[in-house]
Amino acid sequence: MASKHGWKIELIPWDYSNPEHVQRLYDQRVACGWRADEVPSWVDAAKKGGRMFYWALFSDALPDREKLIKQHIEAYPKESIPLRDTAAEIRLVPRQPTMAEFIPIGHVAVDVHTPEDDMKLGLPPTGTVWVHGLYISRALHGGGFGAGTMSKIETLVTESPMNAKIVALDTISKDLQTEPGKRDLLYYDGGIPVPRVASEDWYTSLGYELFKREENVFVSMAKGGVEMPSKYLHLKILYVLLCFHTLDLYYHPSFVLTESHRLAD
Repeated sequence: MASKHGWKIELIPWDYSNPEHVQRLYDQRVACGWRADEVPSWVDAAKKGGRMFYWALFSDALPDREKLIKQHIEAYPKESIPLRDTAAEIRLVPRQPTMAEFIPIGHVAVDVHTPEDDMKLGLPPTGTVWVHGLYISRALHGGGFGAGTMSKIETLVTESPMNAKIVALDTISKDLQTEPGKRDLLYYDGGIPVPRVASEDWYTSLGYELFKREENVFVSMAKGGVEMPSKYLHLKILYVLLCFHTLDLYYHPSFVLTESHRLAD
């Protein structure tokens, strides 16, 4: 089921071989506040056909597009220089880059886990594609651009060559984002703004349903390398004839007969 915001966003593949693309991903992960140090490992994974990132950018049809891009750049001046579409492959599948210039306002990644890892979570050994690392410029929150990005990536992974039957994701439990003591450690102490809506609630609003909860998972603080015990949630959406979501260990009951759905705004 497509999001009403899907038309606002287009996706362009990240080029792991282009230093400008790699630096921009690093800059956006710094702005996000999480996992910037993992960018080199994501480059290595992409070289082997593993986790692949896509840039989120505004559709040409979006009113006030230039005004919104300016709003993003004013908040993140390092990102003022456009990138070019230079990726010559996606997960080892050749493509023809357009060389068009664009300003990414965020990113999202897709990956396929091993059959063993999926089966440990109660998923089938094949047919599940995982969505990871969704980030949208904090200067642009509230415009539906996160939901639009999720809608686009869900559609993409259900098509050839990935042909997902289930779209899954994981996220932290909402107590980390709502209980003052945990929230302060995770966000304020690291200088990261607290989300207006807890991630768990946001994804469920997009139709994802919890399918597994992992206890005693350690989450690293944004600063200082400190770790805090937490719960990790897995949600999912099923896709068969239509696109529906399932992951972060959630599925959408309305689409049980056709396998469901999508990630949130």
